[in-house]
Amino acid sequence: MKESAKSFLAEILIDLSSVNLEIVLLVMLVVFTVIVLDAVTLFISRGRDEFGVSKRAATIAVDGSSTLPVREYFSESQGLAGRPDALISEEGFIIPVERKPTAKKIRDRHVAQLLVYMRLIEEFEGKKPPYGYLIIGTKCRKFKIENTPGRQAWLQKLIDEMRAIKQGADAIPMPHPRKCAKCDVRAHCAYSYGGKDLSKASSGLKVIQ
Repeated sequence: MKESAKSFLAEILIDLSSVNLEIVLLVMLVVFTVIVLDAVTLFISRGRDEFGVSKRAATIAVDGSSTLPVREYFSESQGLAGRPDALISEEGFIIPVERKPTAKKIRDRHVAQLLVYMRLIEEFEGKKPPYGYLIIGTKCRKFKIENTPGRQAWLQKLIDEMRAIKQGADAIPMPHPRKCAKCDVRAHCAYSYGGKDLSKASSGLKVIQ
């Protein structure tokens, strides 16, 4: 249908040599609009393919969009807040999508962030998301993170640990070769890879796969 419309408009343009210039410009504007709409439609289609999001998914909110403004959640009861990069509707569920364009691989903190979003969505939207999406790197690699009881238990341990530290408990040291090498206080830290005592160091919590 779009191709036939373009052909029709092209034929009209051929016969407009003796018509008022304003009409010619108007028709040209219509043709240009049709071409732009085709390009935008193609771009959106390719963008969805790159993100790996199902064509059946409807976009609900996107960070930075004026037409689909982002949703920001703040839960006093849970003591959590968050603003997903995007929300989509898929299979009857509101699904959070988080983009990490500079990341080379999934980090525990990325998973924890997505799990927090899923908790908030469950509270404010009334339905527990079964999963969320992480979009990693410049090539937009998609990872589906399942919202399992094991992962939520892992998240709760992280939250409990942070709250305990806030109330005065000692933080669990987590030495890392590359991070310790760049740390300004590594020479004075007993837990550094360059320190004297590594026996006290804990490997910390690891995300449940």
